[in-house]
Amino acid sequence: MAICEALKTAPTKVLPPAGLAQLGVTINLRPRQRLALGREAEHIYIVIGGVLLLESLPQPSTRQIIDVFYPGDVVRTALIPNVSGVNLLSANQAEVVRIGLSRLENALESDRDSRQWIDCALARQYPRRLLHLATIGTLTGEERVVSMLIELGYRVGERGYEGARTFDLPLSRTDMADYLSLNADTLSRIMSRLRQSGMLGLAGRGRGYAPNFAALCAMSPLADAIKSLHGASEAASPNR
Repeated sequence: MAICEALKTAPTKVLPPAGLAQLGVTINLRPRQRLALGREAEHIYIVIGGVLLLESLPQPSTRQIIDVFYPGDVVRTALIPNVSGVNLLSANQAEVVRIGLSRLENALESDRDSRQWIDCALARQYPRRLLHLATIGTLTGEERVVSMLIELGYRVGERGYEGARTFDLPLSRTDMADYLSLNADTLSRIMSRLRQSGMLGLAGRGRGYAPNFAALCAMSPLADAIKSLHGASEAASPNR
């Protein structure tokens, strides 16, 4: 499948081919653990489980979450801007495979399936970044938060009874505020309003639920675009 075709349809294979994963070293990460970017000897990370955050600390008093990586995403260190304080951070308990770039390139010369998987994974991530720019550049604060909850619902969520959906909340309040370019107090007020209105609930530690996920989607003008880019995981899991 060509890359352009991969972007038109939801991928059916989120995790990498077994041969690709065996090229590297599996690393299990604790919540809030950081990963070395290793710019001297370039490598990639493939996210197997959990969520990674790309964090930037350009000044001592400022912080920004630049990107979010889900299972099936590829982090190539050469594509990360060399800004001050840039780190890869595990939002929750996570698992990644680290592969040296030279070893990967040698293997991909003879492994067409793995090359296609890598190319498609990187290609799918690019429009997501553009959508995030549109989210923080054009939407209200409430619409940004709702859009993020919809993304989590599709990406790390499960369908529930009568249109409900439960999903992980791997980002802390601070992480979410920094990712959405919101003040932390503003984010807290928006989350409180969503809970009070019945649009959002808590299903335990680190889990949320939307009793009427369709109604939540109706609150974001980008819901259809989010589904097209993040709803892919539903095709890969029979219980979602």
